[in-house]
Amino acid sequence: MAAAPSPHLPGHSRLPPELELRIFEFAALSLPKSIPSLVRVAWRVKQWVEPLLYRTLVITYSGGAIEGLPFCTMNELIGIIQTKSPAFLSNAVQNVMLDSVDRTFVRTVLSAFSGIKNLFLNVGTLQGALDVQPLRHLYCALHEVFDPSVNDPFTHRVFSNITHLELFGLPSEIADTDVPFASRVARLPHLTHFSLNRGPGIDCSVCVRVLTACKRLHVLVFLCEREKHAAAERAGLARDVRFVMLDLSDYETDWQWGILTGNDYWARAEAFIAKRISGEIDRNTFFLEGG
Repeated sequence: MAAAPSPHLPGHSRLPPELELRIFEFAALSLPKSIPSLVRVAWRVKQWVEPLLYRTLVITYSGGAIEGLPFCTMNELIGIIQTKSPAFLSNAVQNVMLDSVDRTFVRTVLSAFSGIKNLFLNVGTLQGALDVQPLRHLYCALHEVFDPSVNDPFTHRVFSNITHLELFGLPSEIADTDVPFASRVARLPHLTHFSLNRGPGIDCSVCVRVLTACKRLHVLVFLCEREKHAAAERAGLARDVRFVMLDLSDYETDWQWGILTGNDYWARAEAFIAKRISGEIDRNTFFLEGG
């Protein structure tokens, strides 16, 4: 009679598959750059963690991603699109940063990755590129992504599930219409976190109007220089605990850290607001030191 195979021989798992899956997924998500090594452990591990390799894609002209996240060149990305099935890419790719890259290439990327949830888009004029994205988080210049002749771009279906929105500037084509900007923001059904980045058309008066109109907002972040602190005080913004002002120097890095660790400026603003509400810090303090 043949001896029973030893559970310690190569190829035999020592752990229940469910636990093994959780361990490898945790390792992959904690350090996505390790995934190419993990997929070589065993076929089952490859099936588990390979999709996680494509969960976050950082594509920038300057090149490079923070330590821990894989960086993808444009040529590598084209190869991925050509070799992976549309269903795989739609399910796998969730977070994408496209910064200062060719706009034709951007359209190719957005059409191939139809399941993106979190998009950082800084590529210049690119109207009509977001028609099919089920986004939850969006960082963009509104007038570059949507036709400025349309009075209310917020009626576009891409905003139907948005919870976190950062706008780079607010040009007059959008601000100066019959329907006030703040009222249009208030109509976004799921928006809880809104951020206005330094740029044309954005000042403390816009923040006041948004907070007044948007009762469902949990957080309004004004990304600007500390020099605007006095203007914010004069505008009465200290009275609304949802208002947070901070000076953030590297938006791209902050977005990436948020993906990798959960510690982005949204999370820091939420913690800051909680301390104001609890009395741990002065309720009227609204400038978040250190970004």
